[in-house]
Amino acid sequence: GLDVSTSASLQFAIHHLKVKVVVVMGHEACGAIKAAQLDEATIKKEPADLAKALLGIKAGLDEKRLKCIHDPRSQDREAVA
Repeated sequence: GLDVSTSASLQFAIHHLKVKVVVVMGHEACGAIKAAQLDEATIKKEPADLAKALLGIKAGLDEKRLKCIHDPRSQDREAVA
């Protein structure tokens, strides 16, 4: 999860400043995105907080579409898009 100050900043922006869109940016060759593409059993062997974060990322990936991309760099780029 997010640390308290980050979470509080987002809540303030949304609640008080009426921010309607929050964009989470990714970057090419992101280790977390690569790790989230591992199978669930492997992810669950990680420390609890890391596993929770990776499973959250994994839930947002279109793994079926990503498996159709055979070039690893292209796959990484698509995963963060």
